[in-house]
Amino acid sequence: MSFSRFNVMLHTAGRNIRILSLYKLWNIVIVTFSFYLSRYLKKTIHWGNPVILMIEPTNYCNLKCPLCPSGNGMMTRNKGMMDLDLFKNLIDSTKRSLYLAMFWNQGEPFMNKTLLKQVSYAHENKVATLISTNGHYIRNSNDAKDIIDSGLSELIVSLDGASEESYLEYRVGGDFQRVLNAIKLMSSEKKKTGALNPIIHLQFILFKHNQHEIERISSMASELGADKYTLKTAQVYTDADAEKFLPTDSSMNRYDIIDGVRTLKANWSAGCKRIWYTAMVNWDGSIAPCCYDKDVDYKLGDANSVDISDVWDGDNFNQFRNTVLKERKSIEMCRNCGEGLKIKQFNKVVWVND
Repeated sequence: MSFSRFNVMLHTAGRNIRILSLYKLWNIVIVTFSFYLSRYLKKTIHWGNPVILMIEPTNYCNLKCPLCPSGNGMMTRNKGMMDLDLFKNLIDSTKRSLYLAMFWNQGEPFMNKTLLKQVSYAHENKVATLISTNGHYIRNSNDAKDIIDSGLSELIVSLDGASEESYLEYRVGGDFQRVLNAIKLMSSEKKKTGALNPIIHLQFILFKHNQHEIERISSMASELGADKYTLKTAQVYTDADAEKFLPTDSSMNRYDIIDGVRTLKANWSAGCKRIWYTAMVNWDGSIAPCCYDKDVDYKLGDANSVDISDVWDGDNFNQFRNTVLKERKSIEMCRNCGEGLKIKQFNKVVWVND
């Protein structure tokens, strides 16, 4: 996700104080210290255990979003659903230090029928939980109630448009009214039950075709009963996509054109926090450095056969961290990664109703 993992932790901590322990707090401190020490020394020093576990419930999706490797067919790896037992093993091996489990990568998480069982298991083990969804599988009040009952901490709903026309320009195969209704169902069920969680978080990716709607988004989020929203800059892979999708307003764009080359507005010296904090496990158990490794080209291990802690502190991951620390631009996926963007007004969480 474009917003900082650390910000996610801060935003969810107040409503999920039960999950914090002295050990988890200490783990966050030493992981953070080791990251900044590594950045200063230009040498990988990695202490502590995963603070965040990013889980891919599935890489199947019901939509065909043109910039998504799952939706546009760019992703070549096999498709499937994460097994519940594999997920439980991951939680069991990380729960002492783990603060947050995030359920997404490629695909639509709710297509995995065991998703809410996974959320409940994490919740029972005092781990905060976060799902990012396109909203099409929250069809009625029972679905909304099941999500609340699972103990989910936060629900991100991708909207990407304040009108049906702009929404459908990117969310190909989607149903704008269905998504709006899903958000309203969640808000209504929370009010009915008096539940604080999940926090309802709307996400809007800024494109050329929806940039004129930016002033409408705050009031729309409030009207729908959302707790907060994020304006997110778009990631593109080709010049043709850049021409078609990137906003004409440069302040809404994560790229600059330098000597005719599209380049991220990134603080390259800032390093990459996410590979210090976050372990990424795909549906089949393959462990990748992060969610930008769409086809697992940098596979670090397999959670079906090794303990994730062995991979977390293993030579392969530390070598990857070291390369990112010293030569981030040498890795193709890192050259198009939003970590450390200089765009201050976007990719920020805005609270609406709290």
